[in-house]
Amino acid sequence: MERINHLKSLIIKDQEVYFLVIALFGYILAYIDPFSSKGFPQYINFFIRGVLLIFSIHFIIKNFTIIKKRKFVIGSFLIFFFFYLLKLYQTIPSINLPADTFLTLKNSIYYFGFVIIPLPVVVLLSLDYQKVDFKKFLKIIFWPMLIIFGINFLYTNFIFESYTSNGRSGIFRSYYILVGHYGLSLVIISLYNYLFLKNKGYVYVLGILLGLFPIYVSAARSPVLALLVILFIFLILINKRKYWIYFFITISIFFILLFIAYRSGFGENSMFLIRINAAVFERNASGRSYYLNKGIDTFLSNPVSGGNALFPDGMYSHNLFVDILMSTGLLGMVLFIIYFKFVAQSFFKILKHINQYKESGIIAFFFLQYFILAQTSGNLYSSFECWYFGAVVIGLGYINFTNEEIKSNDSRGNTAGNH
Repeated sequence: MERINHLKSLIIKDQEVYFLVIALFGYILAYIDPFSSKGFPQYINFFIRGVLLIFSIHFIIKNFTIIKKRKFVIGSFLIFFFFYLLKLYQTIPSINLPADTFLTLKNSIYYFGFVIIPLPVVVLLSLDYQKVDFKKFLKIIFWPMLIIFGINFLYTNFIFESYTSNGRSGIFRSYYILVGHYGLSLVIISLYNYLFLKNKGYVYVLGILLGLFPIYVSAARSPVLALLVILFIFLILINKRKYWIYFFITISIFFILLFIAYRSGFGENSMFLIRINAAVFERNASGRSYYLNKGIDTFLSNPVSGGNALFPDGMYSHNLFVDILMSTGLLGMVLFIIYFKFVAQSFFKILKHINQYKESGIIAFFFLQYFILAQTSGNLYSSFECWYFGAVVIGLGYINFTNEEIKSNDSRGNTAGNH
């Protein structure tokens, strides 16, 4: 009984930590499906989303005072997002797909639009981040991910005959691009521990290698782009000459080898080299340019309030800002900028005070990772990772390092401290 009471007190004490773990990374567990089972992953997903819903309702009630203080930023998110959902709803009848595919897409829109995104984002915007033990948060994420990607490495190498088959997703049933980003998250955690938290150890080197493996196997290009951008910002923040030298030497060697492989035909059996070389030397975006241009044309035809949120085949522009313009026009873009201003202000505040934010500062880089994904492959209604991490970034911006209390300067929810 004493142990049960102790466990109960720990859960109550660190409830914000567990909510963040479930919201930001828990869903990955539902995508682990090495045996292609039909029912088990759905049950896991249902359980995780159910727990997240219960947590969300609890924190809405608990943090209602904070919600009132941050009503402007929360309201700006809800107004924009439901305006977009309205345009999405109006678009559904114009989608021309086979009945089963159409129903799947329609259910996905409702699922993400009404269940996955709005309520958790409101909660994430209203958490008291001063109470969150981010050191524990980082540990809870790192060790399970290290184990998961260790299993992924072994399974992918010993089960699949080649990486060009279903092995591109390893033990996951997610889209290969997302699997690459799961691996990138482990790389970010490992690098951040080593460079900013000064945690040395071979375990972080192992984390980097295990995280890079699904990026290579998936042959997804957006994780590579995100990694390069994040490394560049790491170097700006650290600002040590030796790291700059290492970085530019590594990048130079990488591109020289890529060019040699491209010209010589070496690596024709490597999906990673084929796709990277196609992007770098052939400007091949795998059809994204077509949808990007169609999205721009849709906006130009309806510049004020936008046109359809999706194309007749159910596809989208593959770029967050073009998605906003094509579906909601300049009106929607103004509403989005009102909200996104809070994200940008808090993001740069975190970077400026990265040493004071310590473990919590890593959230800014998770956001940047999924923000880049949203610019290359994502869409508004399903890119919940970008919405979630953006909301946490805003919440972290409310921390005032002068008195270590979360405050609001006025009823609009402007954050305390330097922005």
